[in-house]
Amino acid sequence: MKMNIFVLLIAMLAVSCVPVHVETDTIAGTDFSAIKVFSWLETTTAPGNDVRVNNPALAALVRAAVEKELKKKGFTRGEDGDFLVNWLGAIKGKVRVESIQHFYSGYGYQTMSGVMAGDVATAGTVGTYEDGTIVIDILDPQKHELLWRGAGTRRLLKDMDEAQVAGYVNLSVAEILKNFPPGTNK
Repeated sequence: MKMNIFVLLIAMLAVSCVPVHVETDTIAGTDFSAIKVFSWLETTTAPGNDVRVNNPALAALVRAAVEKELKKKGFTRGEDGDFLVNWLGAIKGKVRVESIQHFYSGYGYQTMSGVMAGDVATAGTVGTYEDGTIVIDILDPQKHELLWRGAGTRRLLKDMDEAQVAGYVNLSVAEILKNFPPGTNK
């Protein structure tokens, strides 16, 4: 039991070290002061194109994290909400290329400050990684028009276990909704 808690704490620490890049957008003129109750947008559309995003377990994690954060801000969930919530997700493969030029001198290994013929060496690495993105949409309940959108992107660890995925989702959703609704300190 103690070992499971230790592993979970290490996983959560590793998750918290990866920053979330958050972007938000609000439709001009939207008044968020009167909203108090939210409902989920009922849709048959999958939240993403990746099978890992279209996973019912991930959907449950995201929905629970969103509800937790909205409830912390004083919102309640109801059948006929003042606003609708929906989420989308994506996982995108990226390539990282690093190139380092250096030279060796009589004074040891140094970075290249100028081109010195014959002494310059170039080293480099190429690697791949994946970024995961969660998008949270706030919609008008009658028109189904977008009122606010928040997106959080962070680098994913390779071979993430369930605890790490849950940590990523919870921290990402908290960061995305940190400044929702805009213009208030809810």
